[in-house]
Amino acid sequence: MKNNSFLEKIIANWPAKVLSIIAAITLFMAYRINTLEERFFSVPLQLEFNEQYIPSGNIPRNVRISLRGNRDEIFLILEEDIKAEVDLSAYQTEGQFRAPVKISKAGTALEVDPLEITVDPYEITVTLEEKISKTLEVFPNMEGFPAHGYELAQFFLNPTYIRVEGPKSKVQDMKTILTEEIDLSGKKENFAVRVRLDVDDPILQFPGGAVVEFNGIIQEAVILKTFESVEIIALDLEPELILTNADLSGSIRVQGSQLILEETRPEEIMLTIDCSEIRAPGIYAMPVKPDVPFGLLVLKYEPLEIELTIERSSLGEEEE
Repeated sequence: MKNNSFLEKIIANWPAKVLSIIAAITLFMAYRINTLEERFFSVPLQLEFNEQYIPSGNIPRNVRISLRGNRDEIFLILEEDIKAEVDLSAYQTEGQFRAPVKISKAGTALEVDPLEITVDPYEITVTLEEKISKTLEVFPNMEGFPAHGYELAQFFLNPTYIRVEGPKSKVQDMKTILTEEIDLSGKKENFAVRVRLDVDDPILQFPGGAVVEFNGIIQEAVILKTFESVEIIALDLEPELILTNADLSGSIRVQGSQLILEETRPEEIMLTIDCSEIRAPGIYAMPVKPDVPFGLLVLKYEPLEIELTIERSSLGEEEE
């Protein structure tokens, strides 16, 4: 009898009691919801696809993640412990497809409860295309100039050719590829630098890596310069003899360092005649020789030979 009485008390007015329980649960859930907070950040979107086909259109590089949970817990979650992935490996034909963005937890995110995770966008539209590969020649993208008086004499790239993989529509017309900027400004010595390829399309892949080594050979700049109206000087002529030719001059073309040539004064460039063997008046055909500062190379000069008229000076006549 006691058991029946207890059971009757439990089931008595059961609709009201059920409603009370539901109300209590609802109030509890509402309280929990009101005490939860949100946190937002972005994570990289990882793509999985088969070897024969590859996305060819614009695909988001990142997705927006929303975490909802206890404040003290959700802000302890590391961003790298939330993964966003789109699996396209099941699609093995060209075409346009819609695929969901799947979220997975790892590390610190596994220890948080309750935890609600939402992602934006929750799905993406992907255009798949046949994947091809091609070998491209690499060219350096050089900016600036070496220091004044210096020049880039030559350069080497390693490797000079690189393989690229990607959608057929993007790869088939590619023949060359540039590096990112290589700054030559103010360089006076040989230098080497590792530089990435200038690629802003994440769909393109480089199986051997997207970095090349640039070696630059810096030397003093060598220039050519022609000096006109260069004075021809007669050397070691006997005191009693005089040269009666008027206005002896010629020209010299030289090659040398830009810095040396900029410091060379015109009077340092000369043409000379050795008159040490002339002993008496007369007309002589004499070879002409150039005389330039050290470091300059004479490429051409004129005249190669000149006719001199030598007479006896008044001092020599008095001595006779």
